[in-house]
Parts: sequence; C-alpha cells; structure tokens
Amino acid sequence: MINILKKYKLIVINKDNTSAKEINSLKASVLFLSIFLMMLFFLSLIFLSKDFNSLITMKSIQNHKNDNEKLQVIIDTQSSKISSLIEEINNLNIRDNNLRKLLKLPLINDDIRKLGVGGSAKDENEKFNQFDYLLPKDNDLDLLSDNLYFIHRSINLGDLSYSEIENKANLNISYFTHFPAIKPVSKDESKMSSCYGYRIDPFSNKKKFHEGDDFSAKRGTEVMSTADGIVKTSKFYGSFGNYIEIDHGNGYVTVYGHLHKRIVKKGQKVERGQLIGQVGNTGRSTAPHLHYEVKYKNKTLNPSDFYFDISL
Repeated sequence: MINILKKYKLIVINKDNTSAKEINSLKASVLFLSIFLMMLFFLSLIFLSKDFNSLITMKSIQNHKNDNEKLQVIIDTQSSKISSLIEEINNLNIRDNNLRKLLKLPLINDDIRKLGVGGSAKDENEKFNQFDYLLPKDNDLDLLSDNLYFIHRSINLGDLSYSEIENKANLNISYFTHFPAIKPVSKDESKMSSCYGYRIDPFSNKKKFHEGDDFSAKRGTEVMSTADGIVKTSKFYGSFGNYIEIDHGNGYVTVYGHLHKRIVKKGQKVERGQLIGQVGNTGRSTAPHLHYEVKYKNKTLNPSDFYFDISL
C-alpha cells in the first residue's frame, strides 16, 4: 500500500489565503494505514464480540442441558424406587383391609386411600416454554411430587388404622386367635384346584355342591391349623381318607381331608399356623390335594371369606 501511495502527492489548500502545503507521502501512507487498521480493528471487535457472546451463551446452555439430563436420570431412578414403595403400600392396604374384616372393623374406602392424588392442571404460561427442552419433564416432576405426597399421607393413614386394629385386637385377643384367618397350606407350595360351590363331580360327572376349597400340592406338603383350637377328630373317615376336625370355639370348626399323614391327636390343643398334617391322596381322591372346609354352627361357609393373610 505504501508503494502505491508513493506515486501520488497529497496537497492541502487553505481556502482563506489560497496557500498550499504538500504532505510528505510517507506521512500520508502512515495516516491512511492507521485509519485503515483502526477501522479493521473496530469491525473485528464488533464481529468477535457478537460471536464470543453467542459462543458463551451456547456453552452455558449446553452445560445446563447436560446438568438437567443428569437430573432427569436421578428423577427416573427415584421415581422407580417410589413406584416400588407405592406397590408395597398397596399390598399393605390389602392386608390392612383383611385385618379389618377379621376384627369386624369398617373397611377404609379406596377413594380415601387414594387421598385425592392428581392435582390440578397448571397454567401453560408458567412453564417457560422457550427453555422447556433444558428442564426435566414437567409431568415427571408433578408425578414425583404427587407420589411423595401419597406416600406421606398413606403412612399417616396406615399408622392410624393399625392403632385402631391393635386396640380392637387387644380387647379380645382370644376370640381373634380362635377365628379361622389363614390358608391351610402355603400359596407358594399349592394351587387352588376347586372352589366352594357347585361343580362337576370328578367321579359322577354330575353337578354337585362342593362344600370347601381344594388345594393341589405335592404329597407331604405341610398343612397348618388356620386358628387356635382343640382337635375334635383325627381319624381315617370314609371318602375323606385321613381326616382332621378342629373346634375353634365360638361356633367355628375347620375340616382337613385326604391327608397323607395326621400329626395331631383328638383332644390336642393347637395354635394358628401349627403343623397338623401333610397333603395326601387318601379316601375318594383323584390326585394329591387338601380338602378344606370352614363351618359355623354346623353350616359350611365359603372358606375364601376367611383368608385374611395374603402372604400365605
């Protein structure tokens, strides 16, 4: 650029006295070069400033996004754990209602147990839509909050319910321990093969009323007394094969038929959950199973109304 300017002269004329002054070409070159560099500097500064701000902003946004993706993973993990807790609470609620049935306490309504969880919809204007891709999902946060609220309230409700159950049970503990309340065989080792009510008799192929529940199980599977009581009968009894009757008092009697082995004797005291015999195939039976009946004042009742412990 300096070589180009050397071909030209810069003359400055004073308009008042028409005097003229020649500026050295080297000075002119330096002047033009300085002006050019200053303009280039300011243009570069403006460009780099915008680009730099943009770069910083994008980097900050990406960092926030990465942080919130990690937060989303934590929320998902906690949500999974909370779901497991809710499942346990639901199982406890079933057991709670079973105990309340046993103690003849009013059941807690499902709507009360749900405790109105759900909440109201939020105003869409409050969600900062332009940044929602950076944040954990609103639905996840809402659900997490609702579930935590549900767990907290369920614990309080369960505490009140169990206190009521405990108080009622302590008033007449003997009555309730003598009340049939569990299945006579473990649910893990047996399967319900025939229920109380009308069925097709496997021997006559005719419709006949079945007065108890049948539990299919391997021969030798443990059979338990379903309540405290005194063994009324323990003998081989016709089509029932090896047969046990237990008198629980208060008008209740339970029956156990087709046993492989009888472990208790007539007149013996037994407690709920005590081993009394083994599943067998004796008497009029097509396969190893336990025939179980519940009687009240000599009238058979549906045994399924007396399975209060869901763990068995």
